[in-house]
Amino acid sequence: MKYITDAEIDRISGETGKNLAKEEKVKIFIQDTDGNNIPWEGGINGHFFRIPRGIDVFVPKSIAELIAENEMVTVLSENRTKAYKKGSGKKLSD
Repeated sequence: MKYITDAEIDRISGETGKNLAKEEKVKIFIQDTDGNNIPWEGGINGHFFRIPRGIDVFVPKSIAELIAENEMVTVLSENRTKAYKKGSGKKLSD
């Protein structure tokens, strides 16, 4: 098994940061759906972001795409599990 060294992680993260800095910036707005206003957190190749909700922000295009995919998965998963949450009347088993 090969392990990635700290130097290799730093190199990958540094290259990712340079590439993200070169990308087109797009304006996004992440809706605060639960009232807690918890920032969106995620990253690409060791380069991490904390994006506030409820305000317009400019981010690299690939981060905007990652956020859109993440939000879509969250909504789909909530919709699919809604019927099984407490008080909904559906049972997982008898």
